[in-house]
Amino acid sequence: MTRIVTTHEFPPIPIRDYDWSASRSDYDEGDLIGYGKTEKQAIEDLKMQESEQH
Repeated sequence: MTRIVTTHEFPPIPIRDYDWSASRSDYDEGDLIGYGKTEKQAIEDLKMQESEQH
């Protein structure tokens, strides 16, 4: 698998549940993206989605 890339978004809304996103470095439209309040949660969300897909 390719490495995981994270991004810290800081949307101007009061909800902080989706501030971080995680995807694979070879991301293509429609691929899985993990989200979370923290970088770690976003990575865990991505890995969970990947494990459920297999």
